[in-house]
Amino acid sequence: MLASLADPVVGAPEEGPERDRVRELLAATATVLDAVAHAIRHGTPVRVPSEAMAVLRMPEDGPKLTGAARRAALRLFSLVADVVEASDEPVEEVSAEGRMVHRFLPRPGIGGTAAMALRAVRREARWSSPVLRHAVRLCVVGVSGYLLSTTLPLGHSYWAPLTSTMVLRPDFAQTYSRGVARFLGTLAGVLVGGGVVALVHPGSYLSAGLAVLSVMSMYLLLRTGFIVTSACVSAYVVFLLSIAGEAWHQTVQARVALTLLGGVLAMVAYAVFPAWETPRLRDRLADWLAANGAFATAVFDAYARPAERRPRQVRDALLDARAAREAWEQSETQAHREPVRHRGLSRPAARAAQTALSTMGRVAMLLEAHLPERDASPSEEAGDFAAALRQALPEAVKAVRERRPLNWSAVHQSLERWRRRSGDRPGVALRDAEQLVDALDDLVEALNKGVRQSRTPRDPSQEGSP
Repeated sequence: MLASLADPVVGAPEEGPERDRVRELLAATATVLDAVAHAIRHGTPVRVPSEAMAVLRMPEDGPKLTGAARRAALRLFSLVADVVEASDEPVEEVSAEGRMVHRFLPRPGIGGTAAMALRAVRREARWSSPVLRHAVRLCVVGVSGYLLSTTLPLGHSYWAPLTSTMVLRPDFAQTYSRGVARFLGTLAGVLVGGGVVALVHPGSYLSAGLAVLSVMSMYLLLRTGFIVTSACVSAYVVFLLSIAGEAWHQTVQARVALTLLGGVLAMVAYAVFPAWETPRLRDRLADWLAANGAFATAVFDAYARPAERRPRQVRDALLDARAAREAWEQSETQAHREPVRHRGLSRPAARAAQTALSTMGRVAMLLEAHLPERDASPSEEAGDFAAALRQALPEAVKAVRERRPLNWSAVHQSLERWRRRSGDRPGVALRDAEQLVDALDDLVEALNKGVRQSRTPRDPSQEGSP
């Protein structure tokens, strides 16, 4: 949206009152983004000057921008509000002297939070949900750890399930790293704590002081890593139990053994009930392609039939595209840390495909900033392009899932017809359609890269003469 406003080709003119208004909007947006970044970095409320808040509202004397620039400004207002709300920090509007003018409360109350939690539970109540599968895995591991630890003559049966709960995560990489860090930190903590108890023989008061010191160190070093936290907690346990008079060597043995048992159970859970993301990469990519295609189709449909556009049609498609991209990025990050081969989608191909689909989404968002008014003339060419894209999309999504070549010939033909009809006046929609097709071709090249590399060139001597 910022680029749309700043560009005189699709935004406000280079000079005049509209350009002055655009400069005010860009400056106010920069101020708000700086305030949000400062609040996130320091964990403080978002302090936004009143002047910036006033600029990012519709003027009392009516809109000062027209056409595409006005639509981009309205979209910018909502995007800036989304950024402020997504910061998860309280918002304060301050005056030039720094005094608070108004305080916003974007977070829902208790009733709203409970309703959101119930909706989340209903949404994840399906066996294909990774959240439900992780909950089942965690429950089985916790119960198994407690039952196994009760059969051992070590006491403290809760240590093993507690370790499993803290170690086990929905993805393999975090579970493995936290398991190793938990064991090494526990080993270091009990050795240090046990060594102090064996050498100094502290009394109850000194042991209590050392326990408090361990807890303080844990909170001070909480962000340095899980291994340091585990070491501080283990030393705290040793000092705490020494107050009760338990032998330090018994505490060390029990702590190490039960921590190791809980970590092993967490790792075994992945061997018995795995949750690999690598095999799902193509499905995530196909879902992202389908969501981006639906978003682009909704935008071009708005150009084809502006009077029939539903209020939430394009907005809902945009939110679906964002959710699909977030799911892909999360799966792609987890898959690259798993000890599983790529199964048809290598890392270079995944990066190239992500770049292509990101470009496709940005093109559609740029076109969304210039949606025509409801009384605008329909575009038959945009409707033809949207129909071609809608027709080719299901087969392309299926081809991505089944590792088959993609075919965008119908979309290319519709684009050529649009070019011939437009002549020397392409317009914003046609330029975005060209960029969209380029992104689709980049996706084809990214997914076919491994196939082309595996082919060997033909020997010219074996070909027949012309």
